[in-house]
Amino acid sequence: MSTKKELGRRLRLVRFEKGLTLKEVAARCGMSATHISEVERGKTSPTIGALQRISAALGENPSLFVRDESLPAVLLTKAGHGCYRYVADAGGKPGRFEMVGPGIPGGIIQVHMKTIPPGEVLSTQSRIGEMVMICLKGMYRFTIGDDSVVLREGDAIQFRTDDGFKTEVLGDEQHQSVIFYASPVLI
Repeated sequence: MSTKKELGRRLRLVRFEKGLTLKEVAARCGMSATHISEVERGKTSPTIGALQRISAALGENPSLFVRDESLPAVLLTKAGHGCYRYVADAGGKPGRFEMVGPGIPGGIIQVHMKTIPPGEVLSTQSRIGEMVMICLKGMYRFTIGDDSVVLREGDAIQFRTDDGFKTEVLGDEQHQSVIFYASPVLI
């Protein structure tokens, strides 16, 4: 089992990842913010019941906070060993994102590879964060609010995702991009 200092560090990282304050977690689990702060700083160990309540407030399994293995500060993912995430666009249509790696637990950055067929239009929901997209292949129109730009192979765009955005693959070639997404609440 991890030390109380490590358990507290993990709780704090997940709380930051979820974009929650101590008061918000306290209200969700019915505990005092002072007690949760003491647990996060490694000053006290929570009871099993308290850990279950804090974990539920964070939307995580309690095992994440007590498992023996260290949560990595560095994560290497070999080629072909990524994973996939499915996320619905603004219209409810599911989309598949190839994750370059699973991400560091408690981290704020994810890296995706995305291949989109010709003619495909995707509209995303607003989500607090920032994104960098690099066009590797093909051409697509990118619309953020009233701004619309066309990206071609080698072009990159960086923007806030707070208001959502729309992409449309142009031409007869599929589009491929690498996406760097940073947010306190990852997908």
